[in-house]
Amino acid sequence: MLYRPSARPPVPILTVFDDGKMDGEIIRLREPRFTIGRTEGDLRFPLDGRMSARHVEITHQAVGGRHRWVVTDLQSTHGMFVRVSRAALADRAEFLVGNGRYQFDENRVEPGTATEEPAGLDTSQTQGWAEGAGSFRPPAVTELLGREVGNRVLLIKPEYWIGTDASCAICRPDDPFCEPKHVRLARSLKGTWSAEHNKTRNGLWLRMAQLTVDGMVLFQVGEQRFKMTIN
Repeated sequence: MLYRPSARPPVPILTVFDDGKMDGEIIRLREPRFTIGRTEGDLRFPLDGRMSARHVEITHQAVGGRHRWVVTDLQSTHGMFVRVSRAALADRAEFLVGNGRYQFDENRVEPGTATEEPAGLDTSQTQGWAEGAGSFRPPAVTELLGREVGNRVLLIKPEYWIGTDASCAICRPDDPFCEPKHVRLARSLKGTWSAEHNKTRNGLWLRMAQLTVDGMVLFQVGEQRFKMTIN
């Protein structure tokens, strides 16, 4: 077995993906703190309008005698998204599918009103924000378009698909980064919702405020994707 350090932490390897590829520039993180941003930090992307001035910070931490590396979103406008195979959807969770960005909202019940679902609700089409208002609002997925909001789909059935196929309830017909059936939204028997990608090339990306790296992760900041590996 080749020699490895035992007193100092391992050196993380950060790969900055070239556009449209799964490889690119390799940076070895030898300092305890590394910042990525548009105009400030150790790695800058001045032409990326979706990246904040100081967007994320990678820091070394020693906890209980063990070393770990943590990626933290510095309260950026557009957030940090991490590639996941499957994710439980909490209220107001945001995720990326292809070139689309979505937000999940749990059901709402007005205080002192009945909790029954409205009868005869047409769930086959997207709903505007003013539609379907009442004492009960079902869970919903809304497309986020910059600072604006797009179509909202009320989640009444136990399963929905996001993809380019016309059969998908949330259809992205002109998205070149989305596959025919890209992400499945499913309701469990307990009523909770999850999202899972269908072994797609571009995957599913969940917004996270902080991430502890103990192996390999993929994350996106602005429109730039990264891989971080700790051997």
